[in-house]
Amino acid sequence: MGAGKSTVARVLARRLGTRAVDLDAEVERLAGQSVPTIFAERGERAFRALEKEALAKLPGDAGIVSLGGGAVVDDDTRQALLREGILITLTADPEVLAKRVGRGRGRPLLGDDPRADLERISEARAEAYGEAHAVVDTGSSRPEEVADEIAAVRDIHPIVVPLGRRTYRVEVGRGVRHRVGTHAAEHADGDAILVFDGGEDRPWPKDAVHDLTLAGKPPIEVKLAGDEAHKTIGSVEQIWDRALEAEVDRRAIVVALGGGVIGDLAAFAASTLLRGVALGQVPTTLLSMVDSSVGGKTGFNRARGKNLVGTFYQPKFVLCDVDTLSTLPSEERIAGLAEVVKSAWLDSEASVAMLERDAEALTAGDPDATIRAVRMSVLLKSRIVHEDERESGRRMLLNLGHTVGHGLEAASNYEGIRHGEGVALGLIAAMRVAARLGRGRREETERLTALLDRLGLPTDLDHRLNSRAMDFIGSDKKRRGDKIHFVIPRLPGQTEIELLGLDEVRSALGST
Repeated sequence: MGAGKSTVARVLARRLGTRAVDLDAEVERLAGQSVPTIFAERGERAFRALEKEALAKLPGDAGIVSLGGGAVVDDDTRQALLREGILITLTADPEVLAKRVGRGRGRPLLGDDPRADLERISEARAEAYGEAHAVVDTGSSRPEEVADEIAAVRDIHPIVVPLGRRTYRVEVGRGVRHRVGTHAAEHADGDAILVFDGGEDRPWPKDAVHDLTLAGKPPIEVKLAGDEAHKTIGSVEQIWDRALEAEVDRRAIVVALGGGVIGDLAAFAASTLLRGVALGQVPTTLLSMVDSSVGGKTGFNRARGKNLVGTFYQPKFVLCDVDTLSTLPSEERIAGLAEVVKSAWLDSEASVAMLERDAEALTAGDPDATIRAVRMSVLLKSRIVHEDERESGRRMLLNLGHTVGHGLEAASNYEGIRHGEGVALGLIAAMRVAARLGRGRREETERLTALLDRLGLPTDLDHRLNSRAMDFIGSDKKRRGDKIHFVIPRLPGQTEIELLGLDEVRSALGST
């Protein structure tokens, strides 16, 4: 209340050549009563039900909708708005809001002390209000300036990972890496520690140093080897030691620039350095864009397997710039497509069909096709992470193909097989287990195999599967005693999680 929703909506609608819709007016039209009367005669619960109904009845091209301040408190409504449109939270200091609403006439939730009521309401709704494509402070800005800011968000169209006050946005496109300085300055008042990998032929670290310096954050640079063999506590110690030698404080931010190994190592270092500093992710491989940079998993490998030590620690921002894939060897880029296939199979028939249509463009590295694939994967992951941040249930679905894939990687000592190649073979293995349990059909196995093959990914599971790989499957993080949570693919969008005996899994994999 008082943040300026209706005013800004009208300004923005004129600018974009569309209409402004006030949801309270739609509720009044639906109910045949004013909002204060609805509250007085039916109560807030009835009003919220009418509000939800009015919102659902709006056409898809409704334009700029000014929501009631409590509309987004309902989680289902809020998540639908995040999926289907661009959701902006307007805010201001309670003193400013109180001055704007005056004595609060016509506002049923305000009593004799509007300022205190506004503070209470804002605090109660803070988790919901944080889950938006942007939070814009209108306290000292003119409506035209606020409209400019919202129009810029519309152009970027970030993907929201909705986690209440810890919500962050993922930007996907060309050139978005250059916003690293702006975002680092926004989220941290202290030093920037830039962790990166790669040779001299990759200009991305130099770009990041330049952009961070322009933003007033000349970074402390930490260069690491970005391969699985160096995904160790020793690499984490290099980040810790370099930062501590520079005497950083808890206002610092760690920026990870590189593939999944760099992202995981830097994120673990950020989660533990001085008991936690801010983190930003700038993934430069397809695999890290669609998987490890989003969701907050951190970690490093141990002798018994992959990612067995780590934390959950969410970044402040993620910038997926597909231009950075131009220096990636084609084999590495194609390996990353395995995670895209996994995401599509988890998501829907429409997503699998999109990959089938885009297969040739994706293998060729077409930017538009790649952006579509990355956005689809990140949107899926954001929804799942919102429901299950710490992998206690539904998030285990994201491990489709990984139980066997990680075993194949560990069995080879992380040499001669890329992570994405392991996932591709793990997807075939999951289909085999599903078939053995009577859950999968030959048609799905053939379709998945054909798609992986068209994308240039390996499908020769039996060539790689051996007793050593079988042993490592028992070291998976999802193991519970002699059983394991195994992700079983069926039709696209209908994947399941089942607790299976390790011997049952091994037996199914041994069958041909």
